[in-house]
Amino acid sequence: MKVVSLVSGGKDSCYNMVLCQHYGHEIVALANLLPPQHDTDDLDSYMYQTVGHQLIAAYARCMCLPLYRRAITGCAADQRLVYQDTEGDEVEDLYCLLAFVKQAHPEVTAVASGAIASDYQRTRVERVCSRLGLVSLAYLWHQPQAPLLQRMIAAEVDAILVKVAAAGLVPAKHLGAHLATLPAQLHALRRLYGSNVCGEGGEYESLTLDCPALFTHGRIVLDSWEAVTVSPDSMAPVALLHPTAFHVEAKQPPLTAAAANGEADAACAVAREAAAEAAAVVVEVPADWTPAALPAPASAAEEAAEGALDVQLGIVDGSQYCTVSASVATPGIDGPDLTSAAGTAAALSAALRRVSDALPALGLGWGSSLFVHLYVPSMAQFGAANAAYAAFLPAVNPPSRATVELRSTSQLAMVVEVLLARGEEGRRVLHVQSISEWAPSCIGPYSQATRHQGLVHFAGQIALDPATMGIVAGGIDEQSARCLLSCQRVAVAVQTDLARSLLWCTVYCSEAAGEQGRQRAASHLCAFLGAPLDTSALGERGNAGSIACKSDSRNESDSGSEEEAEDVRLDDYLRPPHMHRHWQPLLTFVTVPDLPRGVLVEVQPVACVVDASQVADSSSSSDDGERSNQPAAVAARRTNRRAAASAARPDGSTMPGWIGRVRQHCSSSSSCLWSPDRLARVQAWVSAQQPGSCWRQALGAAAGELSERLAAAGLAADDVAVCKAYCRSSLLDAQHQLPAGQEGLTAAMICNAVQLELPGVQPTLVPVSAVGINPAADCSMLLEVLAVRVEAICP
Repeated sequence: MKVVSLVSGGKDSCYNMVLCQHYGHEIVALANLLPPQHDTDDLDSYMYQTVGHQLIAAYARCMCLPLYRRAITGCAADQRLVYQDTEGDEVEDLYCLLAFVKQAHPEVTAVASGAIASDYQRTRVERVCSRLGLVSLAYLWHQPQAPLLQRMIAAEVDAILVKVAAAGLVPAKHLGAHLATLPAQLHALRRLYGSNVCGEGGEYESLTLDCPALFTHGRIVLDSWEAVTVSPDSMAPVALLHPTAFHVEAKQPPLTAAAANGEADAACAVAREAAAEAAAVVVEVPADWTPAALPAPASAAEEAAEGALDVQLGIVDGSQYCTVSASVATPGIDGPDLTSAAGTAAALSAALRRVSDALPALGLGWGSSLFVHLYVPSMAQFGAANAAYAAFLPAVNPPSRATVELRSTSQLAMVVEVLLARGEEGRRVLHVQSISEWAPSCIGPYSQATRHQGLVHFAGQIALDPATMGIVAGGIDEQSARCLLSCQRVAVAVQTDLARSLLWCTVYCSEAAGEQGRQRAASHLCAFLGAPLDTSALGERGNAGSIACKSDSRNESDSGSEEEAEDVRLDDYLRPPHMHRHWQPLLTFVTVPDLPRGVLVEVQPVACVVDASQVADSSSSSDDGERSNQPAAVAARRTNRRAAASAARPDGSTMPGWIGRVRQHCSSSSSCLWSPDRLARVQAWVSAQQPGSCWRQALGAAAGELSERLAAAGLAADDVAVCKAYCRSSLLDAQHQLPAGQEGLTAAMICNAVQLELPGVQPTLVPVSAVGINPAADCSMLLEVLAVRVEAICP
């Protein structure tokens, strides 16, 4: 991609450009935001580093690239983690700057930035990119800081410290110091004070003077500077470096080889150098420049196409959760082709419009959505489906999503299923849109994970290499390993450990994978649940990245193995919490015709996460000392509650709250995971050997299992959040082939059987190629129910 890089002068933005080049992108322009007054050093912005801004104009000459600059006129008006477009906010300065660059360089499709751990900065850059139709490239995101620092030094990023603001960093000693000389000291400060070695906690800011991979035409030489004390605090003084004189030292142009090949080659090389130097311009973007508003797209033709489709709405209207589904009927011979791009877009738009129209009457909106399942008629039109989806779903805080191809029948061509919460309180999403080395990005309006009231709904994960967003090389083994590794990284980011918190998981396999593929995927999943994730099948570079670190004896600590181990310890935000699962997760294996990008497997987990309320609800007595002065009756009630909670736990359970009370049931026709009066996930099935003449009886028995297991968990139909019926498509299409008088399986029969046992619960029917609770996928029909009681989960 053609890339404009945001540059602050710091080491992070420079090294991110190095990685952009490594992954095949081309930097064509630079962009920088600076204080409105030239003599201001530190603007104390929430978003932008400005110390050293006097030198940034030299980057254009060093890299022979155009540099676009705009003064920061806004402030941090919206300081929430998830930014909403706000007039007068400093983020709008970034929007105008990049809009100007995009107008000057229409070829630009991506923006590079050096975010490592700041969600505040990352989400704002991503929001601006989303508004401008650009891709965010943030290859440093969630990289372990210790190896990342070493990688920067190995890449010869020559940076100096221009601001210090942490205990142990002394202005007289460390201002102007070269980063390559400091790793041992930075690691020592980490051990002493918990500092971030890359300065992510504001411990220091840096300014890059040279980087051979980027600065091909010159390096910056800082001739003189003065120290400015901001705060003389005795423990952690704050000071910055104010440059007073500098110059660009030219690097010898690579003409020698060309000259040896003759004057013609030399002349061409000279011409190229001249053209490159001519590109090294600095463009000041006027503070009053704003981009023109984009015209609204016409939709009359699309709405006409939608009107020709038959869309049936289904609702599970629970007391605290709700599922709204829209099923698009297969058109007749003269109807639109839903496997075409236009047909897929029209069908999905029609389904989402019906869902949108139904939400207000339920007292809900898209902001309450937790998860969306898309079952589309043709995965070949995934792009068209994505475009239609983006027109309805919110760009900010969207729900998570899984998309697979539906095994269409003569009656059903597409299904959309949306899970919503009655209350938005506690809803948190992880929506990383930047391409990085961490995990696959979600550039569209869907999130990697949505967390609500102790549950985490993960987006369907396919085998994408995060850095390139291409499918990993190899077959089902490599793809399964990549899916699970990506899921675990997402899990850590939402503060859980997937292998030790997984409640249930749906494993989608394409028909191309076959039964052997399902077996291999199951093998990887079981190994993941029982042991640390083995990434050997991937040749996984891990979070250390793909550019190897060169050993540098100057930076190696010789103070002993304990300190060395501490130096390579993962940063706290990259470490999974301590959890211990005492149950076996429920698994569902579904075979569908195709999956996104033609992959063989897609994994969609749901896990639990420990909230503070669950810790308070545990049997721990660590706070007894603090409450010893409370009345005896209050203490007695607390003691009784803890004793009851402890007694309710299965043997071996050490998890707090409702998670610690999770129990399990399995029989020849159903399985269930539940926490009494809190949550239940139930599976009930009809075997593939079931005689066709006994469908009503078999369905009644399966639906009865759902009702019985919910009752055993202390829950009822009113607590049902989701009800789904997977069915082999061949059975639904077999009705017209049966002998006269013999009744076949129908959608109405499935719905009636469930509603007879669970009044008011309408299942979402999903025709598939094969389904089961194990990789054999040997069920004719699989019913699934999720019931949740929110007050109990979050008392």
